[in-house]
Amino acid sequence: MSMQRKKIALATVVVVTFFAVYETAKTLLFPGMSVTTSHIVTTIVVGIITVFFARYVIFLQADLLRSREESNHRLRQTLAKSERDEYLLRSIVASVAEGLVITDPDSNVLLINDAARMLLGLGTRATPRLTDISRDPQVHRTFAAALAATSRAEARIETRAIEEGASDKRILRLHAAPLRLDEDDKIDGVVGVFIDITTLERLERVRQEFLSNVSHELRTPLASITAYTETLLDGAIDDVENSMRFLGTIQRNAERMRALVNDISELSAIESGAVKLTPERFSMLRLVHEIFAGLAPRALKHGVRLEARIPEELQITADRRRMEQILVNLVDNAIKFNRPGGAVTVSSETSQDGLHQFIRVRDTGNGIPAEHLLRVFERFYRVDKARSREAGGTGLGLAIVKHLARAHGGEAYVTSEVGVGSEFSIKIPCRSVSGPSMEDPQPETALYAAKS
Repeated sequence: MSMQRKKIALATVVVVTFFAVYETAKTLLFPGMSVTTSHIVTTIVVGIITVFFARYVIFLQADLLRSREESNHRLRQTLAKSERDEYLLRSIVASVAEGLVITDPDSNVLLINDAARMLLGLGTRATPRLTDISRDPQVHRTFAAALAATSRAEARIETRAIEEGASDKRILRLHAAPLRLDEDDKIDGVVGVFIDITTLERLERVRQEFLSNVSHELRTPLASITAYTETLLDGAIDDVENSMRFLGTIQRNAERMRALVNDISELSAIESGAVKLTPERFSMLRLVHEIFAGLAPRALKHGVRLEARIPEELQITADRRRMEQILVNLVDNAIKFNRPGGAVTVSSETSQDGLHQFIRVRDTGNGIPAEHLLRVFERFYRVDKARSREAGGTGLGLAIVKHLARAHGGEAYVTSEVGVGSEFSIKIPCRSVSGPSMEDPQPETALYAAKS
């Protein structure tokens, strides 16, 4: 029986007892009272008692209403806080970059965020169970291990997401941990976190390749220096003709090592952002003339003609020393990998939308096969390894060109046709460039002829 019913029953008993006592006392004390007077007195007493109990009932009802209103207010506050907490939780889950998947003990999916859908290539399709998320056995084994062992489990997952018709391979690290909703040891599910480590693995692979390439590039000159030094120490130093030849070889290999170390240091500084550009306004044609003058002996040796097709009035605002470094690398490569009697042409033009200026270096060499074009700007990548080493390159020149172009807010490109030649282009934003557009008159042509 509830407290309210107990109070009503008690009040009823009290009232009945009171009236019984009242009637008995009235009869004993006033035996000669008439019926009419008795009814009037009884009515007055009943009215007084009714008023008293009515006030008491109204007070209880008001108190009950106040209690109910306070309970409703606390309930509304609790519901509002619960909604805020749920919204906060959903916002946190939706904003994290890692993929989050929560399942119950029967592998039913309780929660999956947008990052997980993107990483696993799920799109918007329904995923009621773990098998709808992934059929990779590693995923299921990891979730099962976390559920059974009551401890964390990890796995490396390879997945392939299809986006706009292109296949995007991703490598994920899966961390699974048991989910406990209460303080007891009962496991209510598994929390799985998918972390995209594709970039980290690619960088690790690049680092390993870089170290391997550096050691390989240094091994050859070091071996030559060591061999010729040992030969000289064994007595060949007394042979004047051979000793001078040996010393020349040692010097060339030492210079090759010095150039390699300088390029590695330069590239590392550029990639780390330590290189600060110093913009200045200068004539592009004058810079090209200076570069041609410095490389003219090499062009003469290879029988290559140097040609500049740049408007005399073209002025650009950039780091002059870095632009010189870019063009020296490109023109030097164009000379080395050209054919006798060929030409190297440096030209410029403004894009049709007027937003970018292009500086192009074209050669008439053998060209680059299509399968190599996407990798020519990689560190130490060589199309023809034997010829590149004979030419004395470090394999880092084009990587330096690419990063210096990006440091200027631009990009580096290459096009090539086997048997015809290659063209390397540097794109620079026109916010730092002023000059004629592609519709301007024919630019001045400067020729640096090389005798055969």
